[in-house]
Amino acid sequence: MAKISHIAKNMKIKKIGSLFKKHNSGSWAINLALENENKIPETTFTNFSNAKLLRKNSHINPTQEYPKGYNLRFKISSTQDWLSSVNNTNLPKGKFLEHYFLFDAVRVDQFGQPMSETIKIKLPQFELARSLFFYTPYLARSAIIENSLSIDFDIVSNQNHYLINILPACSYPISHFNDSGIRRILSWILLDPEIRQAFESISQFCTKYGYDADQYRIWSFCFNPPQLNGVIFDSYGYYKAETSEFFVNEISGFERISSRISKEVEFYSDKFTESKSGGKGENSSGTKNNGKEPTIKDDEDGNSDDVQIIDVEPTHFDFLEAIETRKTSKKSRHRNHGTKDQDLPSNNARPQVSTNEPISEGTIPSAEFNGVEDETEDLHLYLDRFSAFQQMIDLFCKENSVKNFSFQLHKLPNIQGHSKHIKTDGNPRCVAEVSFQFNGQNIVILEVDTSDNKKPISTRVLSLKDMNQWNQTDRAKVFELVITQCLRWPKGIFKHISSKNSTLNHPRMNSKNQEISDSELAHWANRMTLILNANT
Repeated sequence: MAKISHIAKNMKIKKIGSLFKKHNSGSWAINLALENENKIPETTFTNFSNAKLLRKNSHINPTQEYPKGYNLRFKISSTQDWLSSVNNTNLPKGKFLEHYFLFDAVRVDQFGQPMSETIKIKLPQFELARSLFFYTPYLARSAIIENSLSIDFDIVSNQNHYLINILPACSYPISHFNDSGIRRILSWILLDPEIRQAFESISQFCTKYGYDADQYRIWSFCFNPPQLNGVIFDSYGYYKAETSEFFVNEISGFERISSRISKEVEFYSDKFTESKSGGKGENSSGTKNNGKEPTIKDDEDGNSDDVQIIDVEPTHFDFLEAIETRKTSKKSRHRNHGTKDQDLPSNNARPQVSTNEPISEGTIPSAEFNGVEDETEDLHLYLDRFSAFQQMIDLFCKENSVKNFSFQLHKLPNIQGHSKHIKTDGNPRCVAEVSFQFNGQNIVILEVDTSDNKKPISTRVLSLKDMNQWNQTDRAKVFELVITQCLRWPKGIFKHISSKNSTLNHPRMNSKNQEISDSELAHWANRMTLILNANT
């Protein structure tokens, strides 16, 4: 977790107050009321770009784990009937005025099923915006700038897909475009009309409700929430049982989010490069902090050429419909086959960073947060990569008697220091796994998606000794070794876990239309039959 340099250790956030900036400055800060471990209060502020780190009743610069409070999951019908304190004219202006929403919600269990009671919810407006939008310093900064998204992203709606051009001046971290989940959530903000309108209402309300005092512009945070119909909130706070009231301190996740994006989303940037050999290109630009605790300096500028990615506590998102996204690049660079992951981010994280707008003259590295985790079920988006493999398996099963047939798709793991779990289009690299019993043997067939690589890895056919051990531990070990050995099969472990294992070369593909002929598919299935009959 990142630290903020001018704030002492283990300071508890009691209030999150108004934003302010000097008239001649473009950077906003936010007031904080803190309390130390001896309950002694103090007030301070930090840059608004650090918004992701600010959760009421949490601790800044903690040296230990602190309880988060009462965990409550609740479901709303929409936000249309929410009451907003912005409309309360009796609220006095002040340094620590916090606007909130008041509404009723249905308490739900871990499966999303309603429970008996209706809860009265008090939700700080800042917390809803923080958890929905502010997962990077860029988005926090941009939210207060009118038309910032239009300035940084040019959106073209084509018949079958959206093309989002990332414009040269955009400072959104390039490395984040390698994460399909982060691309999905950015697409949602950019393309869903209600969500974008909610994001842009932040800057509009800043202009409308902000006021001048001496040399400062001051504003108590508020915005128009999106409808969020039927969304489940996973939250922490204070529950008052006698009145069924819940005061939200933190929203840790959203479930059952519906988007209005029905087409694939393609991101393009001049900064994207693609390796001719199917290697990584710029896939992980930026330095990762690897669990270290960098210190954020509010009074320093970050260097645009030196970006450090900081792990922070993420907000979890689960969409009802998986938005399909990918990167595209017109640039390419040649690399030799077999090159190791030498262009991965450095592990030499610098101790001091800045979340201010990065500039070329910055004195310390810029910091960006990994502040969101997408948990949407999206494996079906990658099934088409295995259409020929599925056809071959279907042919085999028609000609042979198999039992307990199963087809699964897995994402290869993200292992620190390696990049091959991500394809050049920025999507996960998947493995198709077929398992069945044949002639009394437990057979597993593995097919890795190497559609972006000129040197594909052959299909692997295993006669396993212990299917339970495969499901519990061995599969994960094999997938990890595939990544650490740069898309090569780990022969040593196969000798240990299987009685026999074989490679099955892929059929020839028509280079003109990138298809496999029926005769080639039949030869492929026949070769597998020969292998399995020899193995059993």
